[in-house]
Amino acid sequence: MRKYWPAVIAASITMSSVAIAQEPTQAGAPKVAMAEVSVGTGIENRMLAGQAETFPLSAGKLYCFSKVSNAEGTEVEHVWYKGDMETARVKLAIGGSPWRTHSSKQLGEDGAGEWRCDVVQAGKVIQSVKFKVE
Repeated sequence: MRKYWPAVIAASITMSSVAIAQEPTQAGAPKVAMAEVSVGTGIENRMLAGQAETFPLSAGKLYCFSKVSNAEGTEVEHVWYKGDMETARVKLAIGGSPWRTHSSKQLGEDGAGEWRCDVVQAGKVIQSVKFKVE
């Protein structure tokens, strides 16, 4: 029986490596980045505070908060728009999955209007949030 023990170990190692090689992430299946995104008036304890769809101009500064999945080791951008005009673009590193990140935007005196913040990866919008400032 002792003669066969090394062969049993070698066979089990080979079978384990075959099973690992067939997992979808290692077989070339592409990961699709996803994001949950919302806008609020602040960040508290690494979470969004004051989430709403409409904000007073007196808020002064808003935060776009996103929870990004399947994008570890890459970058996303928060692209802020007032109407159809881009007002800011912020690159954010994604260190894990899921990964929480945020950017902020000063509204300014002419900040009233329709806004949106897009979460963009490799030139493609993966999620967007619309909001209004009055």
